[in-house]
Amino acid sequence: MNGPVSVAGVSVAPGERRHLFPSASESYTGDRTTLPMAVLNGTGHGPRVFVTAAVHGDELNGIAVCRALLDAVDPATLDGVLVVVPIVNVLGVQIGSRYLPDRRDLNRSFPGSHDGSMAARIARLLVEEVIDGSHVGIDLHTAANQRTNVPQVRVDTSDELASDLAVTFGAPFVLDARLRPGSLREVAGDRGVSVLTYEGGGPLRFDEQAIDVATRGVLRVLSRLSMIPDAPGPYDPTPMVLHESRWLRAERGGLLELHVEPGDHVVEDQPLWSTVSPLGEERNTRSADDEGYVIGATTLPLVQPGQALLHVALPGDRMPAEDDPTDEEDDDPDATDDR
Repeated sequence: MNGPVSVAGVSVAPGERRHLFPSASESYTGDRTTLPMAVLNGTGHGPRVFVTAAVHGDELNGIAVCRALLDAVDPATLDGVLVVVPIVNVLGVQIGSRYLPDRRDLNRSFPGSHDGSMAARIARLLVEEVIDGSHVGIDLHTAANQRTNVPQVRVDTSDELASDLAVTFGAPFVLDARLRPGSLREVAGDRGVSVLTYEGGGPLRFDEQAIDVATRGVLRVLSRLSMIPDAPGPYDPTPMVLHESRWLRAERGGLLELHVEPGDHVVEDQPLWSTVSPLGEERNTRSADDEGYVIGATTLPLVQPGQALLHVALPGDRMPAEDDPTDEEDDDPDATDDR
């Protein structure tokens, strides 16, 4: 039998789900701004996992994923502890902004402090009440403004557990992504927490495909950790593991004509885009330097020189999402083969 767990000063009994609202900030009028979270304490022993969304206030898909997750997981059949924070950047969501009202990026403000900026204080609250004590975390994101991302999991592949869970997640792509200073993933990693960052879709809207991929993926991770009894099949049974990516930028300004779409496999010398003048004169065509996969793209039809247009990753290895890399052959020399 599992024991009670304490989060934000509240004790949650085994088999119980509690909704907590610790103070995150205050408005100009002194009204309290809270960090809403759900804590599900299972009846059996298991790891502690957190799921966060809307660290950037215009990235909304994760909110829908958290809602679906809370509908799907019953603490009575859960082993371990699940902490779900559907809206981390509450103030940013309220104004439809990636940033906090002070223009700081919350995902560059970790680990934060008790007496720092607004972003630092919210980051510190999340670290102390959610990240510390966890074993695994899943941070849900979308592309930034005027861009879209193909569903993908970004992870530090030197973390074996995170890499295993990223493949299990079952998104089309797994990207070996460097840790960014001040990010949730970096600070959690410093504390021994394996974190997956999911990217899918674009800002300020719900993308049903990206939401479905993420919902399946989170449930599959929980099942892989033996926290829930069942999980859906992977969206993509053979995710492509990618080890290098870069944004390709416009050389000339004009109207953009993309010749590829997000998710496409491209080969060397394949035309990627053209820019034309408002009068229809072609000004520039860009072709692929190498084979790769388009994992992100601009959504703007008008471009200027230097603007990022396509995010292209070099191909890696296809890994079966159903495989268990920890499985080992039987070491018993007396084991028999009945075939």
